[in-house]
Amino acid sequence: MTTTEYKGSCHCGAFRFTLSLPAPLTTAHSCNCAVCAKKGSLWVFPRDNELVVMRGEGGLVGYKAGDDDNEAEHFFCGVCGTGVLVRGHGVPGVEGVGAGVGARALLGVNPFSLTVESFGDKSSAPPRVFPGPLPEIEGKDLQIYSGGCHCGAVSLAVKTKVLAEVEVKEDNCSICQRNANTCIYPTQSHVSLLGEASLTEYRFGRKFMGHRFCKVCSVQVCMKAYGPPQAVVEKLPPATQEMVRKNLEIFPVRVAVLDGVDWDSLVVKRSDEGTGGYGVE
Repeated sequence: MTTTEYKGSCHCGAFRFTLSLPAPLTTAHSCNCAVCAKKGSLWVFPRDNELVVMRGEGGLVGYKAGDDDNEAEHFFCGVCGTGVLVRGHGVPGVEGVGAGVGARALLGVNPFSLTVESFGDKSSAPPRVFPGPLPEIEGKDLQIYSGGCHCGAVSLAVKTKVLAEVEVKEDNCSICQRNANTCIYPTQSHVSLLGEASLTEYRFGRKFMGHRFCKVCSVQVCMKAYGPPQAVVEKLPPATQEMVRKNLEIFPVRVAVLDGVDWDSLVVKRSDEGTGGYGVE
């Protein structure tokens, strides 16, 4: 039988696999449970013999949403945070459970081009109350959005206009497609963050941006801007230096970590530039 083979990996390349499917991949599945929703997971549920792990399985970190042995276990790279596998997860249209592969980790697959079929019940948990001091910034028509990772180790509060009026962006570069980065871009003074010690930060390439995920449950929470080295900035024209300064004040936050968001009200600007230039050695 003819098969279509895909290669896949976490972003840093520590975990790699191949997936051989009987037909080209056109559909992925989005589970509505709380952990999958916060991670933005898109799953493919292959047969056992269709997935071959090439390397790095021993370096994956597992997370279960509860203590029940029947809970699905989500596996992610402890270095870059990419969610790559889930085991013991419900499979749409099938009785029982199975293993899923993260479609966002497949090389050469644009998640924007996939048909996404959702399944499962949405979480009915009420929005969490932020346990720390709220942002003190003042302004007209601002409200608080609270949230955090799934396990509760990291919490945040964002003081902003209603999200339907805020710039929301999504793109499919190599890191953003893996992290399901649909983000808002408040400044640091509009955000309060608790549990920073539970975040792992992943930087790559020029290391201008740190991608920060919970080391326990792997939910990508936010980013931290670093920009170019100060010695480089000091050689730039004054106007460019000011632009760099303003960019460093931005505190990107993934919308999926905020509780109670009305996604249907958001205007999401998609940038479909793809993963050109990305590769793992």
